[in-house]
Formats: sequence, structure tokens, C-alpha cells
Amino acid sequence: MKVSIVPAKNFMNKSNLTGGFTCNPYVGCMHGCIYCFAKFMLRGRDKADVWGKFVDIKEFPNYSIPRNTGEAGLYLSTVTDCYQPLELEAKATRKVLEAVKESNLLVTILTKSKHVLRDLDLFKSMKSIEVGFSIALSDEFAEVMEPFASKPSERLEALKTLKANNITTFVFVAPIIPYITDVFSIIDAAKPYADYFMFDSLNLKHPDNIKGILNYVNTYHPELKTKFEDIFLRHDHTFYDNLRTDIIAYMNRENLKYKYIYD
Repeated sequence: MKVSIVPAKNFMNKSNLTGGFTCNPYVGCMHGCIYCFAKFMLRGRDKADVWGKFVDIKEFPNYSIPRNTGEAGLYLSTVTDCYQPLELEAKATRKVLEAVKESNLLVTILTKSKHVLRDLDLFKSMKSIEVGFSIALSDEFAEVMEPFASKPSERLEALKTLKANNITTFVFVAPIIPYITDVFSIIDAAKPYADYFMFDSLNLKHPDNIKGILNYVNTYHPELKTKFEDIFLRHDHTFYDNLRTDIIAYMNRENLKYKYIYD
């Protein structure tokens, strides 16, 4: 793993995606998820850099919060995992949280890592904090598709711990991988400990992602090859449309809160 320290301008940046601010303390990620949508971050980098094989630690000149932010949202993170294993040593995310803990910012953390629990002391001192986990696979599937992330079962245990400490929690069931993600089992396992859910489909806009997923299917689930080609090469929306309808019906029937579901 190639690790570098790189200068960066602002630790908070306006985000069209979240409608508030975002903070990405790192460029790159150690988790090695074969479907990672953030591979577009390779643009402009050395051609020798391979996604999942490098991480840049951002070094900010200061941690001054922009004026008049008030109760704006601050999202960690959108194109990296702010609690990837390197964070235990680098503490880039903890530095950000220490800088904003006295503010009125509405801080949201999304991760695949059990290591988020290290900062439970900070979470408990903050005015507004919510912590969520991306969960889309069983431990068995994740071992291949998310090889260096915490196991999904470990994320669920961390979710329980956060909830027991009165931290607002959520689960992002994403990416939903057709015929592999057991959406309703994830909901059932997490619902006692999650304040709300979100759902998203699999984003294969980057050509490396299409190649990676199809190679995975050809190797481990050749019986799904035609179905995946229908969805991602021939753009058949039937699977996701039907699943969306079923998810909404289930969430309403179980009286569970969700804030986002893919179109």
C-alpha cells in the first residue's frame, strides 16, 4: 500500500451531493471493494496508481469552520472511507471531529468500518452526530467483494454499540447487488438498532467496475451472467424497479423510516 501525505486547501467543501458540506480526509481507500464508484478519483493521477493500492492523507493548513455555517450538514465522507484501517494511525478523521465538536454543524458519518467506535468519546460530546454503516452483503460475499473492510457482522455489532450509547444511527443498504444482496435480511438484522435506512443500486459507470463485477459473476456465479448483462449492459430496469416497490411496501408495513431510495 502506497501512503502519501498531500497538502489540501479546505477541510470542509460545499457539496451538491449532500446539500451541505463534505469532508474527505483521504484520497483513496484500503478496503478494496471491487465495485467502488469512486474510481473516477484516478483522473489526473500517475498511471501507475491502482485504486485500492494507494491512500493520500490530506494535510490541511487549518481547521477553521467557514463563517455563517450555522447548522449546516457536514458529511464524512463521499469519496473515501474516513475510518479505513489507516485512520487508526493517521487520525485524520479524528482531527476533523475534534475541530468541529463544539460547533452546531450536523455531522453525518458513513463507513464500512468497526473502527468508528474508537471515537465514541467524541460522538458523545457532540451536539449533533449520526453514524451509519454501508451494508449490502453477508460475511461470505464480502470476503471477496469487500476484502479489507470490516465484516458486515462486525458493522452490525458496532451499530448496536452506538445505539446503546444513544448515538443516532442509520444503515445504508448499498450497493444493492442483484440476486446477491439480501435486502430484507439486512433490514431485519439492523432494524432494532437503526434510526433510519437508505437504499441505493449498484453504480457501474466506471468501466473498471463493469469489468470487475462481470469477472466476479463469471468466476463465482456464472448462472447469473445473463441476468447481470441484461441489467448492466442492456439496461433492463425490471429488477431494480420491482425491488424498489417491494422495499417501500415492506418499510411501510413494518413502520420503518427511510430517507432515501434509488429512483
